[in-house]
Amino acid sequence: IVARVLAVMGTISVGFLLFILFTSNPFARTLPEFAIEGRDLNPLLQDPGLIFHPPLLYMGYVGFSVSFALAIAALLSGRLDSTFARFSRPWTLAAWAFLTLGIVLGSAWAYYELGWGGWWFWDPVENASLMPWLAGTALLHSLAVTE
Repeated sequence: IVARVLAVMGTISVGFLLFILFTSNPFARTLPEFAIEGRDLNPLLQDPGLIFHPPLLYMGYVGFSVSFALAIAALLSGRLDSTFARFSRPWTLAAWAFLTLGIVLGSAWAYYELGWGGWWFWDPVENASLMPWLAGTALLHSLAVTE
């Protein structure tokens, strides 16, 4: 099953590599003129909480890609049983924990920095991290039942 997991992870990596290769040009000029001095970082983004929030979300997403690769490998091998659940549960739990911490830190940052008066406003950025979290929660519960 490890070889199939690595094959799925390699396919995911190649997909991202092809996307970057064909959609990005690092030599393209994005400004009408090159700035002599830097324009500095947006003041909203100059916050110590942003040292932790994006990396935690990223670690959660990457952890779920490993869980996805394990699920695809188990489906391809026809062994969707307790062995799959035993391998997948630690990855899923770690990814879910990182994503939970990232969402909580992002909500706290938005609460005191943006001044919207609340923790959650159902905007697309928040929902983009909530949907994998909900799917991960469902996966954790189904893995617990499978074991």
